[in-house]
Amino acid sequence: MKAFTAPLHELAGYEEIRSACMDKPGMILLSGCVASQKTHMIYALGDGCPYTVIVLSDEEKAKKLFEEYRPLQENVCYYPAKDLLFYQADIRGKLLIKQRMEALQMLLTPTKDGVTLITTIDGFMDSLIPLDRMKQKILTVKNGEAVNFEELKNQLSAMGYDREVQVESIGQFAVRGGILDVYPL
Repeated sequence: MKAFTAPLHELAGYEEIRSACMDKPGMILLSGCVASQKTHMIYALGDGCPYTVIVLSDEEKAKKLFEEYRPLQENVCYYPAKDLLFYQADIRGKLLIKQRMEALQMLLTPTKDGVTLITTIDGFMDSLIPLDRMKQKILTVKNGEAVNFEELKNQLSAMGYDREVQVESIGQFAVRGGILDVYPL
């Protein structure tokens, strides 16, 4: 990807913006790029940063940028806002939660290439629990490990999983005798 960003390094204006970003991290508002240049400019400015957060005005623009950005960086995720009208709808609500959990998991396990999160203003404004509490809520069960079955069922329920007779979609778990079937988010 360096071939796409190399010409930018020859521009004095780009170098000024880049050094300002590195000296004083924070929000940047840029204008004047044509549509085809925006994705590459954003990628170039975020190169070398452990985290890049891109906030767009609406879901359609965010999804479009996410699709354009994916070939440029491996660790990019889309964080959708809560769907307030249909949030309680079982299928749509669980899919949104799944996307949000995938994005948060990516943020919790950064890589040397950094992580880019693309979201909307509504998604950016969602409040989350503090990072240390979020890390405490991660549930890991290893092969061959002994677990308290009742406690595990209670933890899954507390995490928002639905107990069903048979697991059919994400965010559900079922108990049949001594077998616990989980469809993880």
